[in-house]
Amino acid sequence: MARFLVIGDLNPPRSPVDRLDIRIFLYHPDVEFLHTGSDQDVLAKQTRPTRDIVNDALNGKFELIFAAHNSFPYPNPRKSRAKNYANLVWQVLRHPNLLTGGRFPYSQVGSRLAGVDMADRPVVDNRWFSMLDNCVCFFKRELPVNPCNAFLYTTPRTEDNGNVLVSEVFQRRIKKLRPISLGINPEICPEYSKLEMPKKTDVFFAGDVENKPNRLAGLKQLQRLAEQGLVIDILRDKIPRDEFLRRCAQAYIVWSPEGLGWECLRHYEAALVGSVPLIQSPTIQRYRPLEDGEHALFYYIEGDHLTSRVKEALQNRARLVEMGCAAREFILKWHTHEALGRYAIEETRRTLAENATSNRI
Repeated sequence: MARFLVIGDLNPPRSPVDRLDIRIFLYHPDVEFLHTGSDQDVLAKQTRPTRDIVNDALNGKFELIFAAHNSFPYPNPRKSRAKNYANLVWQVLRHPNLLTGGRFPYSQVGSRLAGVDMADRPVVDNRWFSMLDNCVCFFKRELPVNPCNAFLYTTPRTEDNGNVLVSEVFQRRIKKLRPISLGINPEICPEYSKLEMPKKTDVFFAGDVENKPNRLAGLKQLQRLAEQGLVIDILRDKIPRDEFLRRCAQAYIVWSPEGLGWECLRHYEAALVGSVPLIQSPTIQRYRPLEDGEHALFYYIEGDHLTSRVKEALQNRARLVEMGCAAREFILKWHTHEALGRYAIEETRRTLAENATSNRI
């Protein structure tokens, strides 16, 4: 029997950042999956009946249990009871299997339970609270620097983080929070980590800037740098991944501004191909962070700081090549999905051991 159980939505991913909570466990040989989604278990296969898996979980036959995104329509406290009830009935009528896989008894396996939230919003959604109150660790991608902010507006009393701070319930929840990165798919690493291409551009960026003020401000600075003679490669349209990664590899620096969340796949993709990501100053707690001046360049959004960082860095292009190589080795060690799955397992084990020691004292 597998040593670990992962409970979550195994529906097909809709985007490169969809279902990452599941994907970080795909490469571990000792993991079994329980499907809580509405459609086919395509991403990974559930190999046994739900009832058998749940019984084994309740009887302590898994060392650790990880809760990923669950598609069951939990009540939303910001909506009326009538709307919540209507949504529940509608979703269950459309997908009856949500009743079997979606209502896992998290409260009965809390001593071995951990949660994984890869959503791009910094607030912990209320649907996680029941599981969070029973788990050992809760891994969150966009974990605010001040963890109190992860619970803002989740209840009528948490309209400011001062109320979060003095609440015993939220104090217990905050202690369980752990950062985790988006990471990178290990399946593309063998090919692109060995990609050797001559540097042709100083800075490369591909992405949308519409309705993103931080990106628009940075884009204007890059355009001014181009007017001053630097080789700036800017693409506003979507391009195939292979072309994107090759153009990253051709650049000394890849601009990687914040999108819906501070964490961005571009941070890790640029590093994978040996380029230096140029990233906004961090707004979240990070796991094994890329270091400014060693693996990446960080800039502030105020003024022309992006411009000054680029100009300063390009004075030593040989150093940028060294940084790109260091960044590639760093993410291959710590930030592949495989590595992140190991981190979640080992950190949960470490916390369990620490809690056991504290209880004995």
